[in-house]
Amino acid sequence: MSGLIDAATALMRASSRRVDLAALNVANVSTPGFKRQALASNTGDATFDTVLSRRKSDLRAGKLSQTGNPLDLAISGNGFFQLRAGDRLLYSRQGSFSLDADGRLVTPQGYAVQQAGGGDLVLGSPSVTITTDGVVLDGSRVLGRIAVVRARGDQVSAIDGSHFSIADDQAQAMEEPSLRQGMLESSNVSLGDEMIGMMGALRSADTGARLVQVYDDLMGKAISAFGQSAR
Repeated sequence: MSGLIDAATALMRASSRRVDLAALNVANVSTPGFKRQALASNTGDATFDTVLSRRKSDLRAGKLSQTGNPLDLAISGNGFFQLRAGDRLLYSRQGSFSLDADGRLVTPQGYAVQQAGGGDLVLGSPSVTITTDGVVLDGSRVLGRIAVVRARGDQVSAIDGSHFSIADDQAQAMEEPSLRQGMLESSNVSLGDEMIGMMGALRSADTGARLVQVYDDLMGKAISAFGQSAR
């Protein structure tokens, strides 16, 4: 009998987690460079709680769109921008950049874009040319080169769908990245797919609730039967 409750609990908790991730995806359908999040399917020997805490990122590229902003950048093909958030390095495909008060190239969150070889990339002015391999030019003067790294999908861990962590020994510098100035990569979230997934999760939750009701009914009948036999 307790197995019935365990199954119901598992269904409802997994459904709740799937709905949470679907809501995250839908909220970021317009976020440049966002990667769809889902529950990890390769569980191995992990416990149920551990499985629910794991998620995987769909790292397929989104469509590129023209913006005309010289500080907007998109990566065509593989790769991630390297960012500094305090004393931590993060990685992202979100290329909506601007200049802070010190002239550093930063993300909307204030993370500093890193240059190849390390260090914040300082431009001073948005009037720059960025070549496909990441070299930043002010006229003919080289200001630096944008760091772009790559890693296998299983080496990339999602932080929030727009930012990722990669171990230092697994992030490999790309010598010939393919950058597009004045363009942004769209989110790869499909609103229709998320709605279908959310409805499936809600049906699973309903199934779990029905199992609990069945358990309650069976327990009620058992208690009633024992009560009658004890008279």
